[in-house]
Amino acid sequence: MRLSKNISEMGSKGVSCTSGRVHYSADRRIAASAADGRSQFALIAPSGMYYIPSKNEDAVVIPTDSGRMCIGVRIPYNTYNLEPGELLLRSEGGAMIVLKNDGKVIINGEEY
Repeated sequence: MRLSKNISEMGSKGVSCTSGRVHYSADRRIAASAADGRSQFALIAPSGMYYIPSKNEDAVVIPTDSGRMCIGVRIPYNTYNLEPGELLLRSEGGAMIVLKNDGKVIINGEEY
């Protein structure tokens, strides 16, 4: 089932997406607080990509048949001047990889 259809159907049943502040994250789960209280949620990511959100990130949580799951964190304002179609990977420690539309790869400021 498409995610948008699933969300729409859940919304019609009185269940909706929520967002919350991450308090703790480790081992494929996060603890976050939102308007409906504080809970633990499983993390979801594209196949082959793994991440643990940083503390105080804004998590987006959706209801599923298996319980609520965090589908990611809210992306802050585009302070990195990314163009549509470009990708930035950034760690809390400051490491960065940028994939540019023109085929260039920028790693910690060095262009390749």
